[in-house]
Amino acid sequence: MEAVHLLEHRQHGDATFHIQAYHVVLTPGPHQQTVNLHWHSEAEFIVVTTGSVCLQVGSQRHVLADGGVALLSGGELHSMAAPGKGPSECKAIVFGLDLLEGPSGDRVQQSYLSPLASGKLRLPGAIAHDHPVRPHLAARLCEIAEALEEQPVGYELAVKGCLYDVLAQLFRAKLLIEDSPRREMDDRRADTLKAVLTYIDAHLSDKLRLADLARVANMSEGHFCRFFKEMTHRKPMRYVNERRVARAADLLKDPNRSITAIGMDLGFHDVSYFIKVFRSYKHCTPLAYRKALLRKPPRS
Repeated sequence: MEAVHLLEHRQHGDATFHIQAYHVVLTPGPHQQTVNLHWHSEAEFIVVTTGSVCLQVGSQRHVLADGGVALLSGGELHSMAAPGKGPSECKAIVFGLDLLEGPSGDRVQQSYLSPLASGKLRLPGAIAHDHPVRPHLAARLCEIAEALEEQPVGYELAVKGCLYDVLAQLFRAKLLIEDSPRREMDDRRADTLKAVLTYIDAHLSDKLRLADLARVANMSEGHFCRFFKEMTHRKPMRYVNERRVARAADLLKDPNRSITAIGMDLGFHDVSYFIKVFRSYKHCTPLAYRKALLRKPPRS
């Protein structure tokens, strides 16, 4: 899940088994993965396996400790980062609700899955660490990730069984969120932000001005700055630089692309300034980052 695009179009699993587990390493250093604000149509279940993870869902931030759990509905803006310099790893399980669907007249489909698929019910996001159901959910998510990674005989049955159990626990604990006028307003704000983030990603090589971003949001510059800071916890141009550095880190994997060309392609017309901005986020120069990538052992 490195430097994901804002609206993911990647295939999670395949058409016959629409689910994929990802091991996400957020710990600062050469092995760090970048998970910027993005969204996808599939649901996502997250369990922290090492250290802690800072999860942003919409405008809300949560620091999940080891064993922490978050359950996100499709379409929700979210990002992950290490909250500090310590270890930060998690498993992210991304799947389509179609994986669990049965016949339209089936009671499970009518009573439980259809309300989730239609948005009448939403997944709860971050689960409080002291909630009694959290340890059970964490165990189930770890089981799902392990089964998807190791794929023993019958793993598909085990995965679907665990997913059904997770949903059953959520219904029993009354953790699912009903649609409401407040949720509709939050969705409209999120849609506005998605339009701005998509515009930024499409114009990273251009000279992005605050006025351009405010125009996309149909706001004054002052109103837009307040809106953007409230929704992302960043100033607009800081976010632009974060996206440029994340894209640069991805492009540095190609040893045939020069560092100067990468900086120019991402709107940095002064290579010294590109190096300065890159270092401020990655704590090393682009050249040092590339060398660390080349030393990185292949994943098993």
